[in-house]
Amino acid sequence: MEKILLCLRVYRPHGQKFWKTMKLFMILMCCFTFSLSANSFAQQERVNLDLRDVSIKTLFSEIQRQTKLHFIFSNEQANRLDKLMVKATDETVKSVLDRIFEGTGFTYTFRDDIIMVRFEGEKTVQQVKKEVIIRGVVKDKHGESLPGVSVWLKGTTVGVATDVKGEFRLTVPMQDTIILRFTFIGMKPKDVVYDEKIKSMLVILEDNVTEMDEVVVTGYQEIKKERMTGAVEMITAKDIVNKGYTSVEEILKGTLAGVTTMSLSGRPGAQAEIRIRGVNSLTGSSDPMWIVDGMPLQGDVPEISMGGTEFQKTVLTSGIGNISPDDIESITVLKDAAATAVYGSRAANGVIVITTKRGTVGKSYINIQVSYAMSEAPENRLKMMNSKQKIAFERGIYADFPSLNLSGRVYQLLDNADQGIISRKDAELEIDKLGKVNTNWFDEIFRMARSQSYSATLSGGNEETQYYTSLFYSTQEGIVPNNKYDALSGSLKLTHDFNKSLRVIFNVSTSVRSDRSTASVLNPLVYATFANPYEQVYDENGDWAYDRSYTKVLSRLKDGYKYDVNIIKDLNENTSKTRYLSSHINLKLEYKIMKGLMASVMGIYSNSSSHYRSALNPGSYSSKYSSWVQNLYDENETPDYMNNGKMTESNSRSESWTERFQLTYARGFHGEDHYVNILAAQEVSSSKGFSFSSMIPEWSPVYGIATYPDLSGMKLNSSMSLASFGSHRESQDRSVSFFVTGSYSYKDRYVIFGSARWDGADIIGTANRFSPLWNVSAKWNIHNESFMQNLPLFNQLAFRFSYGYTGSIDRNALPFSRLVMYRTNYVYDGIKTVDEYVAANPSIKWQRTQDRSFGLDMSMLDNRLNIVVNYYNNVTRDLLDTKYLPSSTGFRSIVANVASLRNSGWEFSLKTLNIKTTDFNWTTSFNFAANKNVVLDTYYQSLDEISVNTNSTMESMYSLYVKGENVNSFYGYRYAGVDPATGGALAYVDGFNKKGERLGSLYKDGRYVINMDNSEITTTELHAARECLGVSHPPYTGGFSTSFTYKRLSLSASFTFMGGHKIRSFQSYTSNGNVYASSKNVLAMELNRWRKPGDITDIPKYETSRTSYLYDIYDFRFENGAFLKCNNVSFGYNVSRQLCQLLHISRARFNFNLSNLFTLTKYRGIDPENKGAFGYPSARRYNFTLSVGI
Repeated sequence: MEKILLCLRVYRPHGQKFWKTMKLFMILMCCFTFSLSANSFAQQERVNLDLRDVSIKTLFSEIQRQTKLHFIFSNEQANRLDKLMVKATDETVKSVLDRIFEGTGFTYTFRDDIIMVRFEGEKTVQQVKKEVIIRGVVKDKHGESLPGVSVWLKGTTVGVATDVKGEFRLTVPMQDTIILRFTFIGMKPKDVVYDEKIKSMLVILEDNVTEMDEVVVTGYQEIKKERMTGAVEMITAKDIVNKGYTSVEEILKGTLAGVTTMSLSGRPGAQAEIRIRGVNSLTGSSDPMWIVDGMPLQGDVPEISMGGTEFQKTVLTSGIGNISPDDIESITVLKDAAATAVYGSRAANGVIVITTKRGTVGKSYINIQVSYAMSEAPENRLKMMNSKQKIAFERGIYADFPSLNLSGRVYQLLDNADQGIISRKDAELEIDKLGKVNTNWFDEIFRMARSQSYSATLSGGNEETQYYTSLFYSTQEGIVPNNKYDALSGSLKLTHDFNKSLRVIFNVSTSVRSDRSTASVLNPLVYATFANPYEQVYDENGDWAYDRSYTKVLSRLKDGYKYDVNIIKDLNENTSKTRYLSSHINLKLEYKIMKGLMASVMGIYSNSSSHYRSALNPGSYSSKYSSWVQNLYDENETPDYMNNGKMTESNSRSESWTERFQLTYARGFHGEDHYVNILAAQEVSSSKGFSFSSMIPEWSPVYGIATYPDLSGMKLNSSMSLASFGSHRESQDRSVSFFVTGSYSYKDRYVIFGSARWDGADIIGTANRFSPLWNVSAKWNIHNESFMQNLPLFNQLAFRFSYGYTGSIDRNALPFSRLVMYRTNYVYDGIKTVDEYVAANPSIKWQRTQDRSFGLDMSMLDNRLNIVVNYYNNVTRDLLDTKYLPSSTGFRSIVANVASLRNSGWEFSLKTLNIKTTDFNWTTSFNFAANKNVVLDTYYQSLDEISVNTNSTMESMYSLYVKGENVNSFYGYRYAGVDPATGGALAYVDGFNKKGERLGSLYKDGRYVINMDNSEITTTELHAARECLGVSHPPYTGGFSTSFTYKRLSLSASFTFMGGHKIRSFQSYTSNGNVYASSKNVLAMELNRWRKPGDITDIPKYETSRTSYLYDIYDFRFENGAFLKCNNVSFGYNVSRQLCQLLHISRARFNFNLSNLFTLTKYRGIDPENKGAFGYPSARRYNFTLSVGI
């Protein structure tokens, strides 16, 4: 031991030197190792890039944001490089830089976390020849320039994006063969070999049917189509542009299977009726939910109670009218629970998601569009009597009923001749003069209307900020005189990336719409149909001629007639005006917490107001007819000096907001083999509405002053109501929601999706205020299976299934009591009482729809044939309906959740690419849907439970619901004709009495009938004869379209069809069969009315009292509503590129569109799409459009 210590001591100096040397060596080795490790680590840093048309500086900044690396470079040298297109997915920084700098003369060196970039310059002539500059333009098959197309040197990441004119400039290394790849969303990728002899390349990209809607926008998120398990259909901007659409509803008409769109009025600005997969409520709304840019649509204003029914049906009261078709990027319709359940209580009727256009990276681009249109007046398709027929008809009426004081001119002349007031000769001379007049009232009342629209958009931006702004103005005349609709709207949309984690999206929009229409009490369509043809607009002196057969009542206050009626004069003298103003602000913040995890906060605030004013001019027919003061006089007539007009005014406004916080985690694992998407969110919304209306009995248009009449010394009638002087209404609606969704996809073959939502609303009873709603669904993409790779026939083959619950709210019952006051003459013990007490129902709850859906998606033959098939079976429970109560409760009935119904059906969609050549393309599409609607449970278990009495009107049966029948059923009798012996109406009957004996008597056709005018008819016979006559909502709907393009020319046409339903005949709105109706024009078939025993006819005898033919519901009151309509025909021409360059524009296109071109139908009215409504008729429209891009 001692020896060892000695040795250590002896050699200690040498050991210290050794250890110092070893320490220094180890430190140097560690530094060198760490340096190598740092450089190696830096080079292996991975990035995800998708940059277009950016500078090298932007590329460096993006790499720096995603990593901890820093760049050192010379700005002057960096400017030598052209704009770059860089695309990399989980690629190393070294690999990206190698590709970008290849052949550019730039080199780089890693120094720990610093990358030093330098330019070595052109060293040899050979190096100069390594580069070639390629220029060109990219267009679609229609000749439209395509901005934003990715242009790559195949096999590298060297690329650029086309500018707003579709042009590109790309610098690439010289090679023996240069192949460029062109890619664009919705287009097929294309490889083109560069030919140095061509100075500027022209590349035409073709549509890719399957990729056109690859990403589905649900409102809350965007989902890859292969991972979408729900039933959805999309319309893109390419389907909308250059078609002359004036509203969102026009775009949807006949386009998507299962989506029924019907224009119930042809008035400019009128809102269509939209139904998705049938009717899902008995008394509540069946309208779908609208989502615009991810948030529920806002901007509706309360209906104005004194505004008239036509006004209430226009988009002036709806926020959907704020959206210009030119601003729409896409429309997505969500139809089953897998797609809609995330919207919970508002999704039972389906969801329509609208995504508007936003700015894109690139140079500023301006698009200007100008349109001019003419709308053609409708024609009367009803076979009404001409003047000679009407004169003969009135002669017959006078012969059969000479003692009646009817107002027909011929009747009055014959009666005056018999009473000696005028001679028979003078009467016949006057009748002969009437016979020479044959006025076509449709031509006199309706006009050729003109309209214009102008729109301008400006878009662009850089990598950090993009912008889109639009301005739209439209003015439309109506085919009815004194009708005009104007709309002005503007929007600004900004998207800004503060850094790689934070994005801000800001939208602001405003719109002003105004509507002017006649305030006349006369319905133009009714008058045009039933005015006597021997009446005139002007007399022989060119002055106004008055219709003395419309009303023959003589004045009790003066000599002459009580009213002077001239339809044209009255339509123009009296005017109503409405102005609607709406503003919206939308803000969204997106923050990327980590890879795949994003938090977003968004909110929208809307403020809308509407002002309505109706002015009846002094001295006009409408003013006198509706005068408030006429009830003050025993004569029930307003003196001319008191006919001082009337002013009705209404105001309404609404304020609403919605706030949402959302967390989304979406990420793929193991090369996207496993993909998970989870969303959790909370949403709160509130809406407040306020409206009031007032009426002032006198109005001076000269001074613009409304006044009240001087009633001093006059005695008011006890029955006079003061309710018409005004009304007031306030409303509030609040809701809160919590929801979560999740999906898992394995290699995009098997997809599982689920969602759950918890909704609460303040208008639901406290016990049921919150409703849990959920959905599960799955999808099998068979085309991604390995065994399908050897079957090139199928490009896509997938099966879908979903099951879940959605909900809705029917606001016709509330959990709190309501006191209603609309009169002033109910007084008890000196205290004014309410007119109505509506009882509370605290047990009111949500209406819930159980949704089951199956689907098949299939594409074949290189995507030339695309098929979608859906089947659904939905049951909606807890529907509101009338529940009758015992009298001891103090109420006869209450509205409660006591009903349920089922909607089931099939949907089929087909899209084909028939011919495709370099210059010519032909595509077609077809869709069909069949829906069956059945009431499963309600108060009336059968039709026999509904009482019916002889000669009683059954108008109330238009809205009755019976178990086992369609919710939109009509009930009544099958008309068998006229009893030749009595002239009474006959109805078919099929039943037996309690003794087993046949009811009715045997008729000539072998069936049994009963005489409905027989005073001895029994209730048993009436019950046995009554049946379901048809349904009002079409169970079969669909549409088809075709499109041709040849070089720069295009032609397209779209059609819609509906069938299987009945619509109310014009005959159901008339009093044919009533002798008092003969004063106006009637259907020509009335000439063949029954007049004496033995007459064989289908028109029963005329009576002065109620008859079954006049008041009961027969099948002749309805007609087959099936029709095929040509919605739109569009001719287009793209101006040549050479001419556009000469004009210094990027593109120009001319379009000529024809809307509502023709309708094929057996319906005798004007338009079966109006469902027989006696409202504003539809018109054919011719539209010319010029679109220019700069």
